[in-house]
Amino acid sequence: MSFLKKWYTYQKERFPILMYGTYIFAIVFGVFAFVTFIERTSFYNNPQSYLMGELNPVEWKTIIPMFIVAFLQFLMVRIVDEFKDYEEDCKYRPYRPVPRGLIKLKELKVLFIICVILQVAITMYTNHYGGILFLLILWLFFAIMSKGFFIKEFLSEHILCEVFLDELLMPLLVIYLSSFVCEVNLVSIWKLLLLSYIISWIVEIARKVRCKEDEENGVKTYTYVFGIKKAMLILSILETILMIIHTNILGKNYLLLTIGSYTIAILINILFGIRQNRKLAKITGISANIYILLSYLSLGLLI
Repeated sequence: MSFLKKWYTYQKERFPILMYGTYIFAIVFGVFAFVTFIERTSFYNNPQSYLMGELNPVEWKTIIPMFIVAFLQFLMVRIVDEFKDYEEDCKYRPYRPVPRGLIKLKELKVLFIICVILQVAITMYTNHYGGILFLLILWLFFAIMSKGFFIKEFLSEHILCEVFLDELLMPLLVIYLSSFVCEVNLVSIWKLLLLSYIISWIVEIARKVRCKEDEENGVKTYTYVFGIKKAMLILSILETILMIIHTNILGKNYLLLTIGSYTIAILINILFGIRQNRKLAKITGISANIYILLSYLSLGLLI
């Protein structure tokens, strides 16, 4: 198999560029929109200029480096997961690209190093608000996370504790991305951090939703660990929290959008909990992802 074809096959199976790219763009756009809104209207950022209408134009081009570094970070997470799960994949999922020998771990190691170099270069060249510091903090947490927070056995037995810790990576990524727009003020963006954290939970739960006949031996999906009804209850609670935060950010003017998308997602969760078939399992994941994309992209309404 040619070099390009094997990497195309790998991304298709393990890191679909279109799917991940859409999700990552939504995150970046949401962060950019929210932080730009705060930067232009916050009392902490030159309130006199705001009152006089002397606001700088929106720097849309900043989205480009933000997207690239975010994409690289997600790719690095995937690469580390390949190393972490290698033995388990060889045992339970030998059909995956790395266990079956399509891509070697040493090749992924080289790709990881390239991602690191690019992240540093882009941050140093385009980020003027202390981005390198936030990148190092992000990497430090990422390194600790890749070691299972040094309590790997405990976390493997307490899956929600693992999610609670792992998903803290997203708010740190949001802080890093925010630094591309302006100086980071954690007090001003706490709602965005909470929003991103809850969305990260929803992504994690929704991507591991299965009907009973599709469960795999050795794969800890949330529907397997908790059962379909409890997994749907957890997902619905998270989506309810997201709706409350989202409504608080956008305000009453966009209540129909926030309530409407939330209601559709919840109804599908309920249907899957009742009927528990393959088709509804797939639709549940799709509806959750659509709800997430709308939650991020709708932040553009702020500017």
